[in-house]
Amino acid sequence: GTCKIEALRFDEYGYKRSYKGEQFKELAHLRWLQWERCPSNFEAANFHPKKLVVLNLSWSEISEDWGGWDPLKMATQLKVLNLTGCLSLRNTPDLSAFESLEILILEECENLEMIHHSIMLVKSLISLNVNGCRRLEELPIGIGRMEQLRELLINDTAIREIPISKGSLKLLTQLDLSHSEIDKLPESMDSLESLTQLDLSYSYLEELPHSMGSLGLLTQLDLSHSGIRKFPESMGSLVSLIQLDLSYSRIEELPEPIGSLKKLETLNAFNCALLAHIHSSIGNLTFLSLLDLRKCHKLAQLPDSIDSMVSLQHLLLRGCLLLKEIPDSIGKLVSLTELDLKSTSIVELPQSIEKL
Repeated sequence: GTCKIEALRFDEYGYKRSYKGEQFKELAHLRWLQWERCPSNFEAANFHPKKLVVLNLSWSEISEDWGGWDPLKMATQLKVLNLTGCLSLRNTPDLSAFESLEILILEECENLEMIHHSIMLVKSLISLNVNGCRRLEELPIGIGRMEQLRELLINDTAIREIPISKGSLKLLTQLDLSHSEIDKLPESMDSLESLTQLDLSYSYLEELPHSMGSLGLLTQLDLSHSGIRKFPESMGSLVSLIQLDLSYSRIEELPEPIGSLKKLETLNAFNCALLAHIHSSIGNLTFLSLLDLRKCHKLAQLPDSIDSMVSLQHLLLRGCLLLKEIPDSIGKLVSLTELDLKSTSIVELPQSIEKL
């Protein structure tokens, strides 16, 4: 019978339908409910979701005043709440009852203007996703005190600053600030000691704080399409970095600290129109397999030290209009499988290239 049902999904035939008391009367064991496009006139008086763990209400017409929130307050075991695309939401509901909540998805809630302060009472929250909430200008100031938070996705929002303070968000592993209004990072970034992924692409950032160098576990850093012009000296301390994307940024040089990123495997500087100098320390990147310098129009020379990059497989130089030669030692790149020199000023290749 229906009393044994643990998972329930309403398909497209449930869209716009109104469900009242009797339909939910015996669903006391329901743990998983997917009801996309749930109507605003929820009237299920006998809905008692005490064991509900996952609730997906994506693309529903519900608001913070929706009638379904009251019976849901008994869902104290709820771990996942997905409200993707709920365009009538301007504020999140009171979340204090969801004391076990781990994942809150508010993606594409385009009219959301505020996150209810009760989120601070949800001590178990691991992931907060507000991607695409374009009217959301700020996060609750106490968000930085959420000790279990591991994933914070605030890309494509109107948020201008992240409330990070000393000693906060120590377990955070992923921070996505892409397409946001943020133009400055706090010096307290060094508190994010567990961070492995940081996306700052399409941001207004022009500089990085010195404290960035303390992110010793960072493996992926995306600065593409940002206003970044130079690295702080401390960047050389990002000893775990594997992927660095600088494409379409305003970076002017790859300075000496670049050579300290010993684990780097991919370095993408595609279309860095202001990049004019690469320090010889880049030769220390013995694990680098991809170096993309296409359309770096101001780059006139490669350092001879690239012959030490024994893992390099792809060296892409297409569109480097000022580049007239490549180092004689290019033949030492024993792993090289792709060398793109189209649309450069190179007229003669060194003899050592025959060794490739």
